[in-house]
Parts: sequence; C-alpha cells; structure tokens
Amino acid sequence: MISLSHVSTTFAGRGKEPLTAVDDVSLHVPRGSIQGIIGFSGAGKSTLLRNINLLERPTSGEVRVAGTELTSLDDAALRKARHQMGMIFQGFNLVNNLTVAQNVELSLKFAGVRDRRERLRRAAEALEIVDITDKTAVYPAQLSGGQKQRVAIARALATKPEVLLCDEPTSALDPFTTATVLQYLADVNREFGITVVIVTHEMDVIKALADNVAVMEDGRVVEEFPAQELTREGFNPRTSIGRYLLSDGITLDRTGRSRTDLPAQDRSGPEDSESVQQNPTLAGAAGGVR
Repeated sequence: MISLSHVSTTFAGRGKEPLTAVDDVSLHVPRGSIQGIIGFSGAGKSTLLRNINLLERPTSGEVRVAGTELTSLDDAALRKARHQMGMIFQGFNLVNNLTVAQNVELSLKFAGVRDRRERLRRAAEALEIVDITDKTAVYPAQLSGGQKQRVAIARALATKPEVLLCDEPTSALDPFTTATVLQYLADVNREFGITVVIVTHEMDVIKALADNVAVMEDGRVVEEFPAQELTREGFNPRTSIGRYLLSDGITLDRTGRSRTDLPAQDRSGPEDSESVQQNPTLAGAAGGVR
C-alpha cells in the first residue's frame, strides 16, 4: 500500500551545515495494516510521516501510495492523490471560528465536493463514527482535548481515505482519553480497512495499536519487527529504544544520592550511557526535528 524507497530529506541550514532529518529510509506498509513509527525526539519520525503525503517533499527517493509514485506528480495530480490520505495532527489543527460540523465539511470542500447537502451528509456520517454528533454546532474552544482530536479524526475520515497518517495524535491527551482515541483508530482500521501509519514516542500506544513497528534513530530506520513480538518470551530488540518497549517504563533514583556520590562505574561509561538512551525522559530532553 505504502512503499518508501531510499527516501532522504535534508534541510538547508542558515549559515550552518545542512540537517538530514530522514536518511535513506526504505519502508513497506501493507494494505489494511497499522504501522507504528517510534523514536526519541529528533529521530526524524514526523518528517518521515510528512514525506508519505509530500507535505514535506523528500530530497531524494521514491514514495508510492496505492501504486502511484507521488514524487513524479504535478501539483494538480498530487492534490487529487492527497484526498485519499487523511491526516491527524498533534495540535488538532481545527479552525477556531468554524463549528465542529463546518470543520469537517471544510475537508470536503478542499476535496472538491460541491454539493453542500452531500458535504453535510458526509460530515454527519464521519462525526457519528467518532460519537460526537452532539457537538456539531459547538466551536473548538468549547471542546476538550479528546473531543478536538475526535473531530480531527472525523475530518480526516470525511473524504473516505485509503490511508490515515497520525502525527503523535495522543501526546497532549490524558491516559483515559488516549485509550479512547486509539480505540477509534483501531475501529476505523478494522471496519473500513484503512491503512494507518502512526508516529509516536509513547510506548503504550505502539503496544496497544500497531501491527508492525519501525524504530527510528538519527533519521534512519534502525529496526523493524511485528508488534506481536513484544509479547513473545525471549524476544530481545537490537536497539535501546526497542528494548525500552519491553521495560517497565520510567524508573527514577529516589535515594537522594547526588551524581557525585555515586561510584565511578555509575557516573560514566557505557552502562550509564545505555541507561540514559533507554529512558526517553532523560534522552529526549533536547529538541530537534521530530
């Protein structure tokens, strides 16, 4: 369904060295599957997601979706191809001066659906999928974060896409709301056969939702495995972030000892470096291209 072949994306630096956010990535996503892409901050995962629908055009490589090579299309053909790719953003990206129904209807206007009655029918249908029809006349400022994300999902579904691209869709949500949003994504995948690609730094999201996992580091896909492997006894991912998926999550030193009080082997060396890499709270503090 989705095939990336030797995709690289480099940003020119202002007076600095160019920054390679995606470095020679090849990835295949089967039709109807849920592909998880995970990595620490700065790994290049969000840039790679935007490479799929060419919101961020790759510097080199090929991007094929449903057999169409997108990088060879002209602007008009690319706009048409994008109608088959819905996108859900971390920050919701709703238009504040439009109601819930109007926000969903807007995506259909951009898709060229001219009949307003048809737009309203399809908007209502999409809102019903995510159980938020009682908020059709409400404005985004009156919604909770979870409700906003449900509207964003409805907006993405209104054009009846074959692919749904999700850029950290639960990072601003509480655990209960996260589970609710993920359930809607799982239902959409199961009921409509939509291929889902989800970028996240949340380990529980990958475990709960993904069929396949791609681990990114420094712009490259450094490891791939089926998500079901995470529950197999004896499975040991090659990378530190892959191993973190199997860990109990964040662990902290609550003893009150300072770093200078620790033995030398606990202050430095590969063991210390590895423990920091396995903990995204420690390792992901620096900003950068996501």
